[in-house]
Amino acid sequence: MKETSIAATVCVTLLLGDRDSEFPWLLDQCSRAYPLEAGGGPIVPTKAAELDLTFVGDVIFGRYRDNNVFDPIIEDGFPVFDEIKPTLQADVVVGNLETPVVEVLPTKSPIGAQYRFGAGRDDVKVLTAAGFTVMSLANNHYFDLREAGQTESPRILSEEGIFPIGASRTEEPLYRVETLEVEGWKLGFIAVTNRVNAPVRENTPQVPYIELNDMPDQLLPLVEKARADHDLLIVAVHWGDEYVESPSIYHQKVARALIDGGVDMVIGHHPHVLQGIERHGEGLIAYSLGNFLFEHTGSPPRLTGVLRTTWKSGDAGARPCMSATVFHTAYNKRTPVPHPVPATGALGKQVRERLVGLSKKLGSSWVQIDGSEDLRLEGEFCGVEAAAAGEVAAKAE
Repeated sequence: MKETSIAATVCVTLLLGDRDSEFPWLLDQCSRAYPLEAGGGPIVPTKAAELDLTFVGDVIFGRYRDNNVFDPIIEDGFPVFDEIKPTLQADVVVGNLETPVVEVLPTKSPIGAQYRFGAGRDDVKVLTAAGFTVMSLANNHYFDLREAGQTESPRILSEEGIFPIGASRTEEPLYRVETLEVEGWKLGFIAVTNRVNAPVRENTPQVPYIELNDMPDQLLPLVEKARADHDLLIVAVHWGDEYVESPSIYHQKVARALIDGGVDMVIGHHPHVLQGIERHGEGLIAYSLGNFLFEHTGSPPRLTGVLRTTWKSGDAGARPCMSATVFHTAYNKRTPVPHPVPATGALGKQVRERLVGLSKKLGSSWVQIDGSEDLRLEGEFCGVEAAAAGEVAAKAE
């Protein structure tokens, strides 16, 4: 068979249907309409010069209360992401789905824990409409709807156009690089959790659980193997202690070891509060992005944001470099239902002061973008010092 362009192949696939006898004619017509490039060889997607990624923290859609009745966050179809959606937009939008998803929510919780979350397909549609493209399932609420939630969550996410990472599975290996291709870029995600809410049971799906101190030894061999054929490698990890302001020295040590070993970004969640964001070497560490869609609307859990990183493609096989990092301030508004919105005025100042102060303890500096509520990470990006013109220093109290 003669070589054809990708576009011609798609053309034949769409038009052929069950008309097998017309294949030669369709192939000829589609090949004429979508020829090979002049140099020969199939037409392949071009790689974007830059890739924009945004990251947020924990997302839930409701919980079972003490009376065992499910209490949803979304009421009367309220568009919980509409106000923050413009801020989220990027080539890749990543969050932590702190709840399992099933086709039909049970009327009563199947477990007896104090905090029991759940979501349905319609909730996932809300994520898709907001622009989410990747959601991590590796967290300590993976068992809230038992095995049904473990098996249905990744399937429903995939069917609704979201790439699930860190899903529970029965087959080895539990730790793996999950690859997503976007705009010609090859992204590798490793999603794990240091926290679980159920014991290990034989012949049942297992979440990718790992002890904190085992992460470098267990994950860096995967990084080394995947590094050559991936543009970016991202570790999403559920770790840390709830409601503490700063990561422990042990979490800092592990995160930096991962960056030193070839990871580009470490994105953490679980503490339910925003912690410092650190530039380490050529990589980035967000120890905890806090809550994004959550019922906690008091301070400090309500203070959150959207982390945006822009990466520039490397030349001649070189690794991409981070060309800019911005933090868009946000908070969880209480009414009419809990939902994330851009933080302005006094609330914007609270978010900035928190992130600036906590990041300073980690050796990283942020400046407020002039005329904006947002922050920009200082330092050298792609070999060029970040321009300070038009920016004002954000001072922590």
